[in-house]
Amino acid sequence: MKLAFIKAGEIVTTHGVKGEVKVLPWLDSPEDLCDFDRCRIGTKDYILEQCRVQKTCNLVKLSGVDTMEAAQALRGSVIE
Repeated sequence: MKLAFIKAGEIVTTHGVKGEVKVLPWLDSPEDLCDFDRCRIGTKDYILEQCRVQKTCNLVKLSGVDTMEAAQALRGSVIE
């Protein structure tokens, strides 16, 4: 069976008020997630507008997620 996407991590919380999410990466290193330019959460595709490393996690800004409430709705989701 061939997987269409790599399960890259889990959204654990929000960061700030502009819709950023904190991702606990499942990849070899947190820097690897920053190499991607798009992702899928559930059945919806997103563009990674910004990704940066903070300690062992990633802070990610997704396209279309512009408020803390929208980011909170993604909490606990798997990012592929």
